[in-house]
Amino acid sequence: MKALFDLIAASPRPVAILGGVCTEVNEPVAMALKHWQIVQLSYAETHAKFSTSDSQELFLTFYRIVPGDRNLNNAKFRLIDYFKWKKIGTVKQNDDTRYALPHETLTTRLENAYLVTIAYTAGISLQEKDNIGRELQELKDRDVHIIVMDASPNMSAIVLCEAYHKQMYGDQYVWIIPGDHTTSWVNQDNLNCTKEEMMKVLENHFIIEFSLARKDNLTYIVGDKRQAVIWDELTRISPDNIFRGYLYDGLWTLAIALSKSLGADASFSYHKMLTAIDNTSFEGVTGRVRFENNERLGLVDVMQWKNGVYVDVGTFDGASDTFTMYNENLGDWKAPLDSTIVVRRGEYISLPLLIGMSLLALIGIALSLIFLVINIHYRNHRFIKMSSPNMNNIIIIGSMCTFASVILIGLDAHILSDSHFVKLCYIKSWTMCLGFTLAFGSMFSKTWRGHSIFTNIRMDKKAIKDSKLLMILAGLLALDIVVLLLWAIFSPFRHVITQLPQITLDNKVIIPEIGFCESTYSSVFQAILYVIKGVLMILGCFLAWETRHVNVPALNDSKFIGISVYVVVVMSVLGLSTSVILKERVNEAYALSSFFIIFSTSCTLCLVFGPKVKELSTNPQGTEPRAYRRGLMKSVVAKTSQTSSQGPSSDAEREAISKLEAENQLKKRSLHQVIKYNNITAKILYLFQKSTQLWDLLDKLREMGDTQFLQQG
Repeated sequence: MKALFDLIAASPRPVAILGGVCTEVNEPVAMALKHWQIVQLSYAETHAKFSTSDSQELFLTFYRIVPGDRNLNNAKFRLIDYFKWKKIGTVKQNDDTRYALPHETLTTRLENAYLVTIAYTAGISLQEKDNIGRELQELKDRDVHIIVMDASPNMSAIVLCEAYHKQMYGDQYVWIIPGDHTTSWVNQDNLNCTKEEMMKVLENHFIIEFSLARKDNLTYIVGDKRQAVIWDELTRISPDNIFRGYLYDGLWTLAIALSKSLGADASFSYHKMLTAIDNTSFEGVTGRVRFENNERLGLVDVMQWKNGVYVDVGTFDGASDTFTMYNENLGDWKAPLDSTIVVRRGEYISLPLLIGMSLLALIGIALSLIFLVINIHYRNHRFIKMSSPNMNNIIIIGSMCTFASVILIGLDAHILSDSHFVKLCYIKSWTMCLGFTLAFGSMFSKTWRGHSIFTNIRMDKKAIKDSKLLMILAGLLALDIVVLLLWAIFSPFRHVITQLPQITLDNKVIIPEIGFCESTYSSVFQAILYVIKGVLMILGCFLAWETRHVNVPALNDSKFIGISVYVVVVMSVLGLSTSVILKERVNEAYALSSFFIIFSTSCTLCLVFGPKVKELSTNPQGTEPRAYRRGLMKSVVAKTSQTSSQGPSSDAEREAISKLEAENQLKKRSLHQVIKYNNITAKILYLFQKSTQLWDLLDKLREMGDTQFLQQG
């Protein structure tokens, strides 16, 4: 200050001072020079205190030619806006006003002018380095991915090292920090990170720093020389001074302003000097020189760290208020999202799959209609009439319901509204449940009749009519209807959306959602229905196994019904297991369950009605009764597995053979009485009962070895 006063007291008194460099010198000098109306122009001052709201009053005659924090903040604004980031977090070094002051201006303008949400501002200081981890964790917990930091180079290194341990780096994070025209700070020895770890966390971070020189080297600047020529001369004179370009432009600023302030009469005016500087505009080494509010509007570089070096990726020109990004220098880097985006994705059955399965189901319905027409039209045909055409019609109707359920299951919430979807849930459950009971219950009834006829045969056995089978089926249907009605009354359906495990993809969190119908006690009623159907299928398998040797095409289709029972049981178990295991994979679950339904139902129809169609094609009139009787006898005799060639060994055995012969003759006479029956079905059933008893007697004769009686029989 003494040197300053000596300079002021000298004659002639200076009208302007170029310098100084350090903030500790510039602050008191600038506060004093306004009282002597002397202009001060610094070519190296960057502190934020000279651009605060009260700086115009404190430092009235102070100018600086290096772009200050106003330009740096504007570059940050434009960078954030360029990548469309609307949510960021910030880190502020509280114990240094050089970084704390511009940071407050930054956050205020981001929120007010650019409508950017500041999720959290982490305060750090050298005295409280232990809090850095907690502050970064808070940023991470708030899902911050874009972080703007205002801190010294040494503090920035400490923060980034801690960010490595918090996993806050990589393709999903972006750090924007102040530049210092050096990279020495990244290799500090007192960090809790290795060099390799620091290289990982530093990759792709941005720095914002004032430009040392303009990029267009061939432009003619002040002094009527190309920028490259002047820059080479300055580098030769002062190679280590990074402010050499600003020193050159500062000298020209004062020279031009002094020339303008002297005027034609060479009279100097302090106010003319200030006005001349404010209106200064020329092309300098560091870009266009222009001032506003005593501050230089200049060039700012945006650089990105790639593979251990900084690469120019953008420029902000404060003089023209333009921001330019060099996308070609970004390489394959893609800007991450500013926060994790939660995407709720409905999991629906794909339309091609639905159309494909629906077409197969419609083909099955068409096949069912064909069999139904044939069964009704040829209901008086001997072969079809003896296989209970009424029960066959019910099997067809049940099959049509199960085919229709394939289409109904594929209709989900993205096709129907919530209210219609709930109604559809009732339709699906009733159609599937009753269709299964109609089809499988009819097969179960016919299998039960075959079992009753072919096992434990008694002399007074009577024919089992269709009415009794219909009563069994009606009981099964009544049981289903009662359970379904109670379900609808006490536990009505509602549309429920359940979330599947999240899928993390870059900055996106995809939450798959499945919509389905659920009720309070749905598990209870489902268990009841599963038990009922399970018991029915177990009994069906048992009866099918017991009648596995039955092969009477003239009377019934027990063999094919038994095979159908096995197929339905296996497919039902597989379908239920698939629906439970693949509940979260709607397409796979629908495809497999639909396949099982279509396959089992189609097999049932083909097994039950295929032989009938074949018989109709070979014997359309049904006029071959001998073939039916042969089939009947063949089925009964097939139960015999062994014969004996040895004759009777005692008089008692011969006496038993005589009794059997007499009984055999009696049964033969009984067989002839069957002709007296007027009803064809009753005749055949009666013939079947008596012939079965006859062949049992023949079996006994064969076992006793009397070939003479056997031939007579």
